[in-house]
Parts: sequence; C-alpha cells; structure tokens
Amino acid sequence: MNKNCNYVLAFDGWLKFNEYKWGLKPLRVRLTENDREELPFVEAVFYLDKKGRIVQPPLNPYLPVIFHSTPTNKKPRLYRQWVNLSRLLVEEFKNRGMRGTIAFPPEIVDIRQWQWNGFLGEVRYTFYIALPLNIEDVDHQVRKNIKKAEKSGFTWEIATQKVYKEVIECLLETEHRQNFQFRLTTRDLEVAKELLGEEIFRVYLCRDNSGEVASARIILSFPGLRAIDWVAGTKRKFLSEGATQFLIWNALNDLSHQGIKGFDFCGANLPTVSAMKASWGGSLTPYYAVSPLNFRSLIRLSLKYLKQIV
Repeated sequence: MNKNCNYVLAFDGWLKFNEYKWGLKPLRVRLTENDREELPFVEAVFYLDKKGRIVQPPLNPYLPVIFHSTPTNKKPRLYRQWVNLSRLLVEEFKNRGMRGTIAFPPEIVDIRQWQWNGFLGEVRYTFYIALPLNIEDVDHQVRKNIKKAEKSGFTWEIATQKVYKEVIECLLETEHRQNFQFRLTTRDLEVAKELLGEEIFRVYLCRDNSGEVASARIILSFPGLRAIDWVAGTKRKFLSEGATQFLIWNALNDLSHQGIKGFDFCGANLPTVSAMKASWGGSLTPYYAVSPLNFRSLIRLSLKYLKQIV
C-alpha cells in the first residue's frame, strides 16, 4: 500500500472546495492501535452530511485512506497491521453511519474488514498511466487523431479564469451528450482555483485554428504524486477532429514536465469510456468500494448486474 497515494485528494484546499460546493463537513481522522506508538497508523478523510453520516462527495473518485506501516517488508506483519487498523476504520463507519457508496483508492487492496462486518463490497476499475508517456505505447488511432489535430492547427493552453465560461460550455455539451451532470459553474471553478492554486488545479484548453474552444480538461495534480483526471468535455463538432486526444496528449506531457509521476483516469467501468481510456496504453487497475447492507444498496446492485446480463 503506497504511503503517498492520493494525497492530492487530501489537500486542505480540496477539502474546503467540497465543503463549499456540496455542503459536507470534512473531517480528518488518524487512527492508531496505541497512542504511545508513532507507527503504524491510518489516515483518512471523511465527509459528513447533516446527519453526521460518512458520504462520498460528487465528483470525488475516492475517499482518501492512507496506510502508514512500520518499516518492515514482512508480509505477516503488514497484514496484521492493516487488519487491525482497518478494523478501527470500520468501527468509525459503523458508529457514524454511512450513506451511498464509498470508493477507496486503488492502493487499498483489502476491504475484508468491511465485508466481515456486514458491508457490501464491489470491485471497480481505472487506468493508470506512468509518466512520461511513450507515444509508441499509445494506440495507433489515438496517434492518428493527435496528428490530425496538429495538422489542422489546433493549439492547447492552461486556461485562465477569463475563459472558464468556455470551459463550462465544453462540459455542458458532454453532459447533454452522455446524459449526466457535472453540476459545475464558472464560480465553482474560480473557487477551486483560489483554494488550490494553478499548480494543483490545472485547467487545460484546446482551440481550433480559428480560436474556438474545442475541448477542456481539469486535472488535479502535485509534483511527485499521481494526477487525478477530474472532469472533461469536448464539443460535439470537434469529436472527430482529434481535439480530445490532442488535449490529453499535451496535458500528459505538461504534467510530466511538472514532475508528476503518473496519471489516474479515474474510472473505466463503462464500455465506451473504458475503450477510450484503454487506448492510451495504461495499466488496468482495480479499486474497491463498500456500501451499507440495506434495501437500497441491494436494489442498486441488482439493477447494475441485470444491465450487464441483458
């Protein structure tokens, strides 16, 4: 379990943004078996609703959980430390209650304490890309689209707040096309930028040769850590022009130059989305989610599996 996982989702500015946007109270938790011992311990960020229940905010791919072991490579000892500390985490979930589904970062590979305590567990998937990315590892069609956009005169840039309205336009077109909602406004982007700063809250834009914004992508990143692919959108008329692929490629190169060690596409659970993300040559990576065992969660899982069968 990587001790440096997903810290970008545990930065103070990100917690404050979720509180501002979703009205949830962030709570940092540090749990240890013995208060006199520095190690091992586990850190987590909880978001609490008005009833004090643990929830996962919208547009948050994971709830940060970071395991700090003692300096040992002995698997039995690591196993014992995690089992004991995750039991303390489960007690927090049981005592506070939880609503909906909570997804853990991929570094958390053992959720059995939740299952042993009556929670439902499920596996999900994302794609990791190691940076810098070798273009030869990318699918031929992606490389072809990048070249097409380059020949057509497309450009990319780090967006300033003056053009956040155009970023929202790209997100809205994708919302309508994919039938879901980001629920973001220009003011939301401004607040996130103010709380996190441009180094972390990176807003990428792609323009065609006339200067029209074709695609936008917002990535949460910090040097030395893995970047989080937050939200993205491309206008319909530019989908076949290579705008999306061109912007992703240049964003990944920029992140690499910033000292970012990897990129998380944050989800690959829908067939169409998975195919697009797989074409970048990343590693398919599982992560785990838990839900309370109740009527609502059973209905949700039943509908999910019925859709896969039909």
